[in-house]
Amino acid sequence: MKKQPELDQAVEYVERDQQLANLIRSFEAGLKASAPKTRTDLVETVFDRCHQTDDLDWPAHAQLAIVLGDIRSRDGLLRKLHDEPEARSTILSRLCTELERAEDSYLAPFATVIAGIAWLDGDATLANEMVDRALAADSAYSLAQLLDIALRHNVPPHIWSQSLAAVSYESCIAGAA
Repeated sequence: MKKQPELDQAVEYVERDQQLANLIRSFEAGLKASAPKTRTDLVETVFDRCHQTDDLDWPAHAQLAIVLGDIRSRDGLLRKLHDEPEARSTILSRLCTELERAEDSYLAPFATVIAGIAWLDGDATLANEMVDRALAADSAYSLAQLLDIALRHNVPPHIWSQSLAAVSYESCIAGAA
């Protein structure tokens, strides 16, 4: 017979998985109705929520994971962070905290976005550490591979910044990036 704390934890994990599955279904339904609006609304919600000082509850964490796991939403968030560099340190801190809570399937997106933000802000040590962590979680994660190549070849972060500046937020959300 299981001890009560172990049972409670198991129930919590099941509930979290169900909430995440429901949020993913809702996101997918929204994409069918209006993909750009659904992505924009979720990116804006996550961006705003990440600026709050209190801890993210599980649904807010799950929304963040969905944004990072959806390439177009992730790229929209990165473009938004390019446009608002003053927000990077707050978002970076939030992502580092939330990385520790991330499900295995979301480790690569979380770590890669952290790496990208760190690189843009000149923290090559954190960027390299996070790229390594992303590739350990998913060696085929393409943005992590690209960042790894850039970091290993000492490409200056302004090159990526210029690439981000060349594509609008709307184009990122639409998938043109």
